Amino acid sequence: MGALDAALLAQEAYSAVPDIGKVDSASRAIIRHTDAGLVVAFPGSDNLECWLADLDALTVDVPGVGPVHQGFWNAWQAIEADVLKAIDGQLVTLVGHSLGAALSVCAAVSLTLAGTPPAAVYAFEAPRVSPSLGVRTLLRNVPVHVYKNGSDPVPDVPLGWNQSALVTHIGKPAMLVPILADHLIENVIRSLPG
Repeated sequence: MGALDAALLAQEAYSAVPDIGKVDSASRAIIRHTDAGLVVAFPGSDNLECWLADLDALTVDVPGVGPVHQGFWNAWQAIEADVLKAIDGQLVTLVGHSLGAALSVCAAVSLTLAGTPPAAVYAFEAPRVSPSLGVRTLLRNVPVHVYKNGSDPVPDVPLGWNQSALVTHIGKPAMLVPILADHLIENVIRSLPG
């Protein structure tokens, strides 16, 4: 699976009825069987519950990883059992945009800690998940693709925290002034090659 196909699934996760979770929650995902294999895609923030999860930036200690953003981890934990049941031990690619990108990273953490790492993670415009390097260290052998479009400020927060992998910059060169339109999934898709 390439980045463009992954981004299109992240976009679909916003409009499709979730296969897991509830429409009006921060904890939801779609499951798709693609030519590249099983994919779980998480949408980003588009309701109050999502924004509350985004703003819950205290940390929770995840054994084997260290501190993780509490709002993201709790949103993932709310659907973890259902996602694992849907995956049923199959190799899976995890995809998300914004909050959904953070959830895809949290899902990768859980799967890797359980000894069944994902095939890949595509995290578009992902906020940072941890103030430590524990997540990045744990996922060092997982292909984690983190994308930042132009001058989107979301991948730069919380300040002082770390991304789960090296960031690939796409779109127009970053400017000193944040451009929120760069965050929109449709603008990310336009900026991806191919």
